[in-house]
Amino acid sequence: MSDPYGRTWWGRKWWRALETIGLNYPDQRIVKGRTLAGHGAVLGLAVEAGSVSGRVTDTNGTFAAEIHIPVYSASAWAAGMTALSLSPSCVAGLLAGRLPKRIDDVLADTGMRLLPKKFVSEDHNRITTVCPCADNREVCAHIMALALVSAAKMDDDPWLVLLLRGGPTRDLAGRLRAARVASMDAAQPV
Repeated sequence: MSDPYGRTWWGRKWWRALETIGLNYPDQRIVKGRTLAGHGAVLGLAVEAGSVSGRVTDTNGTFAAEIHIPVYSASAWAAGMTALSLSPSCVAGLLAGRLPKRIDDVLADTGMRLLPKKFVSEDHNRITTVCPCADNREVCAHIMALALVSAAKMDDDPWLVLLLRGGPTRDLAGRLRAARVASMDAAQPV
């Protein structure tokens, strides 16, 4: 049976991003988080700019869990859209409704990264979490369950990854076209 959480590279990278804040294999929080996620213990899942939140229920109660990640400014996204518009493989992937594997490499040229990377300490790479359970570690089983269920949702809707970072999710084709035209106009000699 295949893993229902992180079927795509971006979904897998999202939940594995918890490794950037101290979750490593083998860890019982991963096992318990998978069990909670698999039993439908995550309700009210919401993905918004800068946060993923939901209520996670286990034998000790229901906990409002949150994962936070910094969003990029509108000017950073304008530069990012220009860079993406100049990459044929990124344009093709985005227009096909998926996140191309090179997207972080292309965005890195503008100082951006969609999904956190292990051992990178920039501010935009920092994930924080909130869960009122008794486990005082940054990643508890409730946070793990929330990350897994949100990864499955991101597998089905890759634009949630853009939304999470404050990026554009509507009229992506038009935005890419406009960014490309603007970059070409800027390159024209006067």
